[in-house]
Amino acid sequence: MTNASRLRRNWAALLCSLVMAGALEAHEVSFGQTTVRVDGVEESQWDDLKTMLMDQLTLNGSGPAGEPLADDLAFFTRQQFIREGWPEAEVMWKMEPGGLRLTVKPGKPVRVGTVTLKGETPLPDEELKKYLLKPTLEREHVDKKLPQWVEADIQQGTSLVQRRLRAEGYLNAETLLLPAPSTGPDMRRDLTLEIKAGPKFVFGHTVITGAPPELDKQMQAQMTEAQGTPFNEARVQQIEQRLEAICAERGWLYAKTLADYTLGKAGGTVDVTFRVQPGERVRIASVTPHPQFSRGARRVLMAKFKPLTGRIYDADEVDFLFKRALDTGMFALLDTRVLSPQGDAATGDLRVTGEETKPVTLGFELGFDTFLGGQVGVTYKNTNWRDTGNTLAAELTYSVAGPVGFVSVTNPAVFNSQHSATLRLALEQFNRFEYDRIGTALGLDVARRVDQALSYSVFIGTSANTVSSKILNDTQTGPRNYSLMSLGANVTLDRRDSPVLPKKGWYLSGRIESSTDILGSGVSFLRTDLRGAWYRPITKKWRFAAGGELATIQGAAAEKIPIDSRVFNGGPNSVRSFGQRELGPVTPGGTPLGGTSALFASAEFSYEIMPNFEIAFFGDIGSLSRANNSSPLSYSSDFRQAIGAGLRYHLPFGPIRIDYGHNPSRRTGESSGFLHVTVGFAF
Repeated sequence: MTNASRLRRNWAALLCSLVMAGALEAHEVSFGQTTVRVDGVEESQWDDLKTMLMDQLTLNGSGPAGEPLADDLAFFTRQQFIREGWPEAEVMWKMEPGGLRLTVKPGKPVRVGTVTLKGETPLPDEELKKYLLKPTLEREHVDKKLPQWVEADIQQGTSLVQRRLRAEGYLNAETLLLPAPSTGPDMRRDLTLEIKAGPKFVFGHTVITGAPPELDKQMQAQMTEAQGTPFNEARVQQIEQRLEAICAERGWLYAKTLADYTLGKAGGTVDVTFRVQPGERVRIASVTPHPQFSRGARRVLMAKFKPLTGRIYDADEVDFLFKRALDTGMFALLDTRVLSPQGDAATGDLRVTGEETKPVTLGFELGFDTFLGGQVGVTYKNTNWRDTGNTLAAELTYSVAGPVGFVSVTNPAVFNSQHSATLRLALEQFNRFEYDRIGTALGLDVARRVDQALSYSVFIGTSANTVSSKILNDTQTGPRNYSLMSLGANVTLDRRDSPVLPKKGWYLSGRIESSTDILGSGVSFLRTDLRGAWYRPITKKWRFAAGGELATIQGAAAEKIPIDSRVFNGGPNSVRSFGQRELGPVTPGGTPLGGTSALFASAEFSYEIMPNFEIAFFGDIGSLSRANNSSPLSYSSDFRQAIGAGLRYHLPFGPIRIDYGHNPSRRTGESSGFLHVTVGFAF
């Protein structure tokens, strides 16, 4: 009986047994007039096999399949399975209308058995074994305890061990793989890796020549860091690239660095001289946004990067203005590159490329807050309204306290400057307590971020408000009908590593606002707010944070100030043993009356239980005063406390925070503590 007839006789029985046993899903690949169907292949094996089959079909051309092609495909398929650790693999073929069918019987796979390291092993055996088996263990669906033997992976792991030794300064390290035959019912194959490490080389005396004087200190730090560390060519190249990057960050964009050294045969220290060739320092001649940007986007980019024109290139300045452009929300991606005119290496054009975001977005909000309760809202935003580069935004939110809505227009580059301006019209109803306030406000805010840390804004606005209550009297609510004209400024110095998820650094902000009732009721007051915080990591998982705030109103007694314009204390961002606004005088019906001065300070330790999830322990102290203050630093000495714990889950926009603050000095009518659910850090 011929081999072909024997294969045909066995094919039907094998296919039947595969079907009865719940055979693996059939796959197929087609090219020209030929379709190849493959049975007995796992999904994880198909991608590589499909690529190989397609290559062979392409070489065969677009004509119909014949028996020679079938033999070739069966042969190459078997070889691929053998390489993947299936030495008993068998592949049978059968011609079918329009193509052929391959049936794979893999057999038993070979498993990695005992791994033995032989010879010089200057690094821990477990570390080297980890590198040796790394490619094998990174395969999908791998058995970690008894991985499959794949020849290519084992060879790659052997190379990784050699590279690891050379990275530690053993430049002449050699590795030799000595596999044993597979044995036992589970086809284990032990392997021995013979290692000859050779002598070790380390960085000796390192010298820099030709560096610009302005960069000498920074570059010498790289030399100090390298001395005594393992020597290898990759590390030398890394230092060369770092020195060139230091030059480029300060305007020497075309700097080159070359290293000179001599290796001895017996290892030891290697003295290296790095020769820096800085070339010309580049000055920015102009800013040129890519012409594919919209007219509005080009206007914003030209304004944001305008301060660079005529100045020496500085990576920190470019990065700062780069981030300010991204802050507008107009761009999904930005990239900058300096292009020097031919023959002039001293000047260059800053080319800005990237992608704009989809300008119009419509969103819906659903949430919960322990003060406002359940909230639902809808938002609209157009970041390039009428192709001007201005942002038109609108929002309508409804909560237990009532509806709040606004419409705003933001110009991110007023008169093509670094200032942004926002005009905002808002309507609000607030009926959270024993009164109902309806207000309309119109305000203009002009802001600028001076550098990475310093920012400021000035604002002017007016509001018309009506307060009604059947329970509270005029002394408790203050003026019932009032229209305030406000003028003020904010200044912030922020040295945190992140404004929404800070782990280290500090910030300090101050605000001053003067308000006058333009209807002639005589209401006039000055409000000042000072707030700050400090963040400090203790270990990799523990961190400490402290913060505080002092808010005061001068020029009017509390009962002469509209109730919602007073200062309050208590809540998730102050003394957490009280509900929002509830530290201080409260009516029998539960309405906080506020005051003219509020002070709080807080300290918090937090521990990272798992990535992005923390538990925190905190202590708060604060007070509220209703005195007619004459100084912005006035406060009451009647301090209240909170001690408690909470959970934080970090999201890109800030942590979801659950805190419970216990009241250790509970007074008549007060609760023993309060549970807060909110978003953002406490300070």
